[in-house]
Amino acid sequence: MSKLRPSERRPAVAQEVAEIPIGIRRLSAWSWRLLVIVAAGALLMWGLIQVSGLMIPVLIAILLAVMLTPVVKALTRYTFLGRGAASGVALLGLLLVIAGMFTLAGRQLIAQWGSIQAQAIAGFQAVMNWVTTTFNIGNSTIDSAIDEGLAQLQQNADQLVNSALSTAAVLGNLATGIIVTLFTLFFLLSSGSTVWRWVVGLLPPEARVPTHEAVRRGWKALSAYVRTQILVAAVDATGIAIGMLGLGLGSYAVPIWLLVFLFSFIPLVGAVLSGAIAVLLVLVLHSWVGALIMLAVVLAVQQLEGNVLQPFLMGKAVELHPLAVFLGVAGGAMVAGIPGALFAIPLIAFVNATLLHVVGRDPSPELGVDKAAAAHFDALRRGRVPATGQDPRPENPVRRATQAVVQKATGSDA
Repeated sequence: MSKLRPSERRPAVAQEVAEIPIGIRRLSAWSWRLLVIVAAGALLMWGLIQVSGLMIPVLIAILLAVMLTPVVKALTRYTFLGRGAASGVALLGLLLVIAGMFTLAGRQLIAQWGSIQAQAIAGFQAVMNWVTTTFNIGNSTIDSAIDEGLAQLQQNADQLVNSALSTAAVLGNLATGIIVTLFTLFFLLSSGSTVWRWVVGLLPPEARVPTHEAVRRGWKALSAYVRTQILVAAVDATGIAIGMLGLGLGSYAVPIWLLVFLFSFIPLVGAVLSGAIAVLLVLVLHSWVGALIMLAVVLAVQQLEGNVLQPFLMGKAVELHPLAVFLGVAGGAMVAGIPGALFAIPLIAFVNATLLHVVGRDPSPELGVDKAAAAHFDALRRGRVPATGQDPRPENPVRRATQAVVQKATGSDA
């Protein structure tokens, strides 16, 4: 005889709710949750924009920390330097490289300034003559356009003065941002892991290890992106600079190299804009034949970048569809201008890899589990956190040998 089972009863709901079709109820449940998520995201973006003067230097410091972390690890592992000293050496080296690049570019521009002015005027006149003869534009039309521009310039003289004053304020903010970037970069290099573990330690115990592992995947994707962009920017800049040398404009090679290198960090837009500047410069200073040659050089370099370098270097660490890149750059530019376009793709790459791990699609299974971090979080949960001064880094044989020699010479047992 089969056992009697009570029939399942649906949970009691109000009559007016029961009369609503189940599809409408589910749609409304999803709708208000999505509205809450969108509102929270909008509030977060609004807050970040309000402190953009602080967030932009911090984000720049994070990107630079991704670039310099391998250097700091190498110095710590193969020299007698500690983490703080190695971070200081890496930061000083970065400042020397940047200062050297800008100094060399500035010296070339200053040394060739007279020639630049003469060639620019002659090239501009040649371009204007070609435009007037090709499109049958009279000199009177050009003169009226110039007169109108001068009139507009005189009418907006007050705005120009205000812009100059605001430029002084911008320079002050720029100096403050550089200081914030340098300090943040140093502490990210010297004690970034300690700061991160403290942040993760604020989460519930069950969420600490999953959060740490997800962010590790995001950090790897961000590292792959930054390394690739540096190499791609260097290749773009070198190729275009070689083109300038081949056209006999070697005195402009270093400034163009620096300009293309910096612009290449803005995805999609930067490469096109820097290439257009190089082509226009050759058109004004050389000839239209040279401009066509430079255009061919720019297109060849960009094809090498898009079809060979980026797919080979990024691999599966940064899997972003071109549509996601385009919409990310456009959305970032709409929200925060040039900084938004600069940071949109690194942020998308980081979030993409992090969320893939959260949903169970590990983008970097070779990373495994960080056992040291897991042990730290377990000790934190049990209330047995290691002493603050304990060095969590792997033992350095060079430093150990140096300390042994010092201890033997001083007779210390410490």
